[in-house]
Amino acid sequence: MLMRQTYWLLTAVSLTILPTLQAEKIDQRNFAIDTCFPTPNEIQLAEGRARCYWAKHALAFGADPRFLAVDTSTLFAGEIQDLYPKLIYSETTGSFLNRGDHKGSYSELDLHGIMIYDTKTGHFVSNQGYVSVDTPPRGSVARFGPYLARYIGWG
Repeated sequence: MLMRQTYWLLTAVSLTILPTLQAEKIDQRNFAIDTCFPTPNEIQLAEGRARCYWAKHALAFGADPRFLAVDTSTLFAGEIQDLYPKLIYSETTGSFLNRGDHKGSYSELDLHGIMIYDTKTGHFVSNQGYVSVDTPPRGSVARFGPYLARYIGWG
């Protein structure tokens, strides 16, 4: 009788703990170092990639988060004004700054233009994107500006 009660108690505790162990981790650091405005053509192409991605993966991910972070363009360092202070004060450019080869040269800097796709409306939230140096792992959830979004890269 005692074994049976212990078994049911452990089962009940396990059922309440397991969902929290499987909860998705969200990277709360802001990956955006600046804003950008991709061209209409880049926006159209990226929106198509986001739609295709969401059509294939919606069931796997569910409704949360509502937004997808989509690579829309590749930017060059010369396109960003006052880049160095933005890199220094960013929460996510540590990998670039730690390499030590950044002094005066941004030739190896990968700048991503990322836009936020709303899975409920099927469109980007605006024509403004975010510049990011480091990106989270593809498929993970992270912050881009004010949005928590699943990063899908180029889709």
